[in-house]
Amino acid sequence: MAGLPKDAPADAAMGRKHRLTVTARVVAGTLGAYVLTAQITVLLSFLLMRAGMDKVEAVTAATLGSFAIFAILCMAVFHAHSVKRAWLWLVGASVPMALLIWGLGPA
Repeated sequence: MAGLPKDAPADAAMGRKHRLTVTARVVAGTLGAYVLTAQITVLLSFLLMRAGMDKVEAVTAATLGSFAIFAILCMAVFHAHSVKRAWLWLVGASVPMALLIWGLGPA
């Protein structure tokens, strides 16, 4: 292709890599943060019920707090140094949450 600079294929590869990175962050910031927020909300409601709060009030309080938690997690994903670090952080926090929910859940 006459007229294209010599580094055009490298620029195209960089563009694809950037789009993939942004897509991975968006998925982590939406789906990953949603899953972790849901786990934190369930865990918080279990803890509030164990502290003596009525079941309905505990679930409502935990759900109200979940909006702030989700926003913080989304910002943390986009603030992370790399996409890999963001995903590792989300998965690393999700596994202990799942174990705690399993342990604290109703018998």
